[in-house]
Amino acid sequence: MTGTFRIAGVRCLPLPRVDDVAALDAALAARKPAAADVVALLAKTQGDGGPADTSRARFVAAASACLARRLGTTADEVDRRIAFVVSGGIEAAAAPHMVLLSRAAGRGAVPRGQALAIGRHVSAPLAAADIAQAAQIAATARAVRAALADGGLEPDGVHHVLIKGPAGEGAAGIVAARAATALGAAVALGELAPAAALRAWRRCDLDTWSARVAVSSAAEFPCNEVVALGHARRWGGTLRIAHRAMADLVDLAAVHAALRELGLDPRPQLQRGPRARLVASIAKGGPPPDGMLRGVPLGLDDPSQPAFRRVRGALAGTLVAATGDPFAFVSGGAEHQGPPGGGLVAFVARKR
Repeated sequence: MTGTFRIAGVRCLPLPRVDDVAALDAALAARKPAAADVVALLAKTQGDGGPADTSRARFVAAASACLARRLGTTADEVDRRIAFVVSGGIEAAAAPHMVLLSRAAGRGAVPRGQALAIGRHVSAPLAAADIAQAAQIAATARAVRAALADGGLEPDGVHHVLIKGPAGEGAAGIVAARAATALGAAVALGELAPAAALRAWRRCDLDTWSARVAVSSAAEFPCNEVVALGHARRWGGTLRIAHRAMADLVDLAAVHAALRELGLDPRPQLQRGPRARLVASIAKGGPPPDGMLRGVPLGLDDPSQPAFRRVRGALAGTLVAATGDPFAFVSGGAEHQGPPGGGLVAFVARKR
């Protein structure tokens, strides 16, 4: 059968400084990908990733201006059409970088089977009264459903959903918003009924979680910016994705299982050939509620080392050690995102 289909593109680019988007500009100039095909941009920036971290907004401003020049439009229009999921804070062996997501049109013999599909959605700004409240669950569910529809994705074909959402004031407002956003995404994926999600949010029941949702929240982002990755029909190309829940921050078995699903042998570490097929590494995790890792106290109450930074460092060390690739998109703060004290991991790779 002949017809039209889409081809997903995923490319990692270096980010030497938060506003240094030269690599992005060079990729667009070479049409790898074409600026008009870009649908989302992920980034790990320098900074501490906390409420006062300005690196996220600085990166979005620089990247939006770059894309606007290439598209012949305004930065505001770029912000409406492209989803930005930006996480501050790099620890351990992780390197600051961008992950450029694109969709190109194909025509000809429609590919059989399924390939990597990308859906994205940028919602209208959430009402201030709804942020870090139960109403954010429903708002996020609508945004994620829109992203799935945009990518032609069915809920059971989704492997990973990244969301940058608005947060309330202070650390408590960020946690509440992150939790509501994660639970809303789980509703959209069919993992939870709305009533169950609301109950888990009100009770702070962290034993209710999704292995397919990663949320970053910040007060400077008023909208839900959603990127959904999975497998769907009428998509071509060589890219595939796999994910796993991580029981704890050093769950190397889960990391290896996801890599093996993509045909990558991780023992003891990805070698150069297989590593060249790895396109993106993504992980999300949170501190153990009891402060213990495999029966050993971590001393997470040390005021000189914030717990969320230590979490990112542990996850980054686990991913980079397994893959040999410092481009690891690792984010901390994982309420309802993977098992408590653990998290989730996803990889995108090319077929052999």
